[in-house]
Formats: sequence, structure tokens, C-alpha cells
Amino acid sequence: MVELLLIAVGSALICAAIAFGRRGRLDGGVALGAFVALTAIAALSVGWSIAPDLSYTEAGRTLAYLATFAGGIALARLAPTGATAVARGVVLAAVAICAYGLATRVWPASFEELALSGRIGQPFDYWNALAGVAAVGIVPALWLGARRAGAPLGRALAFPATGLLIATLLIAQSRGALVGAAVGCALWLVLTPLRLRSLAVLIAAGAAAAPVVAWAVSKDPFRVGLQPLSAREAVAGEFGLMLVALVLVLLAVGILVEVIGVRFQPSLRVRFRAGVAVAVVVALVPLALATSAATSERGLSGAVSDRVDELTSDSAAPPTGGRRLGSVASERFAYWREAFDAFGERPFAGLGAGSFELARLAHRDGSGVARRAHGFVPQTLSDLGLLGGLAALLLLVAWLVAAARATGLQPRRWWRPMATTRPPWTSERAALTALALAAVVYGVQSATDWTWFVPGLTAIALVAAGFVAGRGPLAHEVPSADKSHELRRRRPTPARLAACAAVALIALICGWALWQPVAADRALARSYDLTADGEPVAALREAADARDLNPHSVEPFYAAATALMAIDHQRQAVASLRRAAAERPRDPEPWLRIATLQLDRRNAPAAAFAAAGQALRRDPHSAQAITLYENAKRLLAERRAAAATARATTTP
Repeated sequence: MVELLLIAVGSALICAAIAFGRRGRLDGGVALGAFVALTAIAALSVGWSIAPDLSYTEAGRTLAYLATFAGGIALARLAPTGATAVARGVVLAAVAICAYGLATRVWPASFEELALSGRIGQPFDYWNALAGVAAVGIVPALWLGARRAGAPLGRALAFPATGLLIATLLIAQSRGALVGAAVGCALWLVLTPLRLRSLAVLIAAGAAAAPVVAWAVSKDPFRVGLQPLSAREAVAGEFGLMLVALVLVLLAVGILVEVIGVRFQPSLRVRFRAGVAVAVVVALVPLALATSAATSERGLSGAVSDRVDELTSDSAAPPTGGRRLGSVASERFAYWREAFDAFGERPFAGLGAGSFELARLAHRDGSGVARRAHGFVPQTLSDLGLLGGLAALLLLVAWLVAAARATGLQPRRWWRPMATTRPPWTSERAALTALALAAVVYGVQSATDWTWFVPGLTAIALVAAGFVAGRGPLAHEVPSADKSHELRRRRPTPARLAACAAVALIALICGWALWQPVAADRALARSYDLTADGEPVAALREAADARDLNPHSVEPFYAAATALMAIDHQRQAVASLRRAAAERPRDPEPWLRIATLQLDRRNAPAAAFAAAGQALRRDPHSAQAITLYENAKRLLAERRAAAATARATTTP
């Protein structure tokens, strides 16, 4: 379980920082306190949630994220000058994950890939999450290739690394990740003096990735879902060769740039002119787009109006392939509307962490299925209300302030002169800026997607964000190598050891709490297996054990009902399902199961009709509830007609 691993690693880093980390003020403490508040609100929401089991799970996930963020702060206290190592780690993690995702299309038979969509999504089974990893890694990859320090081979390898990340981002066709990457790259080029070197990496990687992307998005296995294995294997070999060519070409380009850089250093005038030329080209892009829209049949206002209508439409489906990246059509606006409608029910505290998938049923206009609101803000407001929204806002503001102080990018105070000059652009400062922008990229994407619920991606961003927040201002004195060695050898005081023991105890308690739903799910699996094997009595015991392990879940009632039906105790099975309905009053699922049992097993259309009606009141657009309702209504009418006919024939 990923959350348990995050808690274990985060608590270990915290203990190490308490025992051996640098002393002094806790940089990033306000942001950490805001994160603690957000986690506490999520945990407390279990008490008022419309879906306590979902809220319990979400509280555990948020707790794991808190441990990850705190671990990043602790890492900064342990290794204040380790920004370059952390940035290299982010690049390595992003490239490794993206390479795995691309490999699933080179050897499709070797990976059990979920082929519901043609877009690559492994190892997350979600294309936007994979694209998010690529987007988060691009700015640190630019730093790796543009930095003046470090090994030349590392700078050369940054070229193929960036190419793979760009190829993954575009082949996955995630518009949110693309916008996030664009924002991160733009801020990197504006804020840092490594513009020309970064542009060399970005332009070379983009140019090399372009033919691979264009080829991939034109093939059905990369853009159309439910493609057979034979269709994916038909293009796998060619795709693999193109990826190998991409890596080799960019590696050669990186080595060539390194060789040229050793022999030729452009003058300040050349760098200035090149920067102006790039700025002009970038400025001409929106002007060209506006001109193209103005000369179209609808004109500029008509083109803008079409885009707005497309964005806010609940039914406009985005195109497939490369055209998807230029489209704004999406179902997200419908999810956001549903989330804000749910927020209106309980504006202060929300309906419970992770409860959107149940809360939306009463507000949706169609039969679409969505577990998330596809946006951090609407999801948080629906789940945790203004209470959680304010905690999240405080976290954002506190982190931005800490990141600005750490990178030396805080705005100048016009009302009084700066106390100190801005720090020079050392390799450490550039690495800290790259890490901060990696977290910004993640935040931009999560504003329009549900990447917050993907631990593999979120952990990378939180480590980067935590390290930046915990680093503190660059003006802070950083111990020399010899002094750091002495600090590492210093024995921690008894008070610090006691604090470490307290952290370890809290981590164990949290880990045990997170493990209970996992153990309950295993007991449920055994219950269903025992029912299938003809041992319903043992299955009932396993269902009871699952309920004891996770008293917030209603799944044990479903397992018990299945076992009771296996021994033909149908009334008890209905009673078990009614207990589930009582515990989750807004959930249509128990009533759907009751209606199915009454209709198929008990031949009781009247009871099925009533239960299906209860399900429809909770989810008016449920196709299953509508079908059960109509079938029960038809059977009930047929039975009444037959009874009337029988009475008529027996009447003298």
C-alpha cells in the first residue's frame, strides 16, 4: 500500500531530522501547520460524512501526504545543500515512470494494460497522471541540461530525458498537464538567467519528439479505446524503433552542444540578442492566433464565443488524437457544477472527505460516471466546505511565501529598501527554483484534474514542495562539509530521542489505522470466495470480521447478504441490505441490491418496485434503477391484470 510506505519513509526522515538535522527556526512551519489543519479536517469529517468509509480512506491518504510533505521539510533540514540531488531525483523518477509507460506500448503483450482508452496511462491506469509526472519533471530536466556546474555527461543526458518527457506528455494527450508544463517552462525562462541553455534543451527535445508524437496520435492504438492486442502489437515495433532513435539523436545533440560549449562561449551581446529574438517569437504566437481567429468566418468575438460555449458545455466531447490538445471541450464543467451544487448543501463543513462520488448523484443531469470532481478546488469545497477550502488556501499562501524566500524571488518591498541583495544564481538556487516550479506545475494540473488522488504523482510534487519550504532563505548559514560531518556524529539529546520515539509511535498508530480497511477488504474477498465454494456459514464469519475491522464500511453487509442468499435466508439477506441503506441514507446501491433480490429471487415485484423507487429518489439518472423500476412496474401490472381476470372469470 503506497500510503503506508509514504508514512514510513516520511516518519523516518522526520526522526532523522529531529535527531541530526540543523537547529534553529522551522522553515516552512506555517505551511506544515496548514497541512496539519487540512488533514485534521479531513479526519474529523468522518463524523459528519454521507459516506464515512470513503472519508476514512481519504483521511488516510491526506495523512500520508502530510507525512510526505513533512518528510520533504525534514530532508531540507538534514541536507540544506541537497537541492541539486533532489532535483536530479525528481528527473530520474519522472523519466523512469514515463519510460515504463512508453514500454507498455513497445511490449504490449508483457504488460496487463487497461485498454479502455488508447492513451497511455501505466503504471497508474490513468493517462492524465502519467502526463502529470512528465510535466512535473520537465523543468528540473531543463535545469539539469542548462546548469553550468556538474558533469558534462549529466547535461548531455538531459536532452534525451527531456525528449522522453515531452513525448510522454503529448502522446498521453493531457491538456491540463500540457498547460502546467507550459506555465512552468515560461516561469523558468522568465525567472532564471539560464534561458539560452534551457531553450537549447527544450527546442531540441521538442523537435526530436514531434515526429514520434505526430506518428503516435495518428494511430488508433494510441487514441481509440478497446483496441485488441493484435492491433497494439502491429505498431509496437515501429514505435519502439522511433523511441530508440529519439534517445540516440538527442544524446548525440547533447554531446555536440557540450563540445561546442567548451570551445565557444557566446558574448553578452549575442545572448541578449538571442533572448530578445525568442521573446519576440513568443509574443508573436498569441498575436498570430488572434489574427487567425479574427480572419475566420465567425470573427474574433465569434471564435471566442465558440470556445467559451465549448468549454462550458456538458455534452461537448473532445476529439481524439492530436486535435484533442487544441480543444477545450470537456465534461469537467459538469463535474464542477455538480461539486458546487453539493457544496451548497453544507457550505461550512462539506459532505465529508472523498464523498463527491456519492454527493453528485442527486445533482447530475446525465448518466455519466465520475468518482472525482476533476479539480482540487471544487472537490475540496464539496467534500470539506469552506473549512477545508480556507485550510487549503492558507497552505497555498504559506508555501508560496516560503518558496519565494527560499529561492530569493520574493518581491521587493517598495515602502523600504531591501535589507539584503538578492542571492546570486548558484547551482543550488537554480535547483531550488526548478523544484518550486515542479510543484507549481503539479498545482496547475490538479486545478483541472483529480491528480491529488494519485499518490505516485503527488508524492513527487510534495517532496519537491516540502524541500523548498524547509530549506529556508539562501542567506541562512549552511554548515561546511566538516561541520556537517560533526553534526552527523553528534549524539542527539534525550529530549530529541523522546521526540523521535513519539513520532515513531504516532506513525505506527497511523499505519495501523490505515491498514484496517486493507485487512477488511481481504476478509471480504475471503467471504465471497467461501460463498462461491459452498461455505456460506464461514463466509458470514468473515463478513462479520470485516465489519469489525472497518466499522465505517457497508461492504460487509453486502457480503453477508450474498452468503445468506446462498443458504436461502432471503429475509435475513434483505435485512442485511436494509442495514446498509440505513447507514448510508443517500446511497442508491443498497436499494438497487434489494430491488434485484426482490425481483429475481423472491418474485416480489411490489417490494422491488418500492426499492427501485427509493434508488431513483437518490439517483434519478441511474440506468440500473430505471430498468429495475420499469421491470417491477410491468410485472406488477401483469400480476394485477391476471388477478383481475381471475376474479372476473370466477364471478357468477
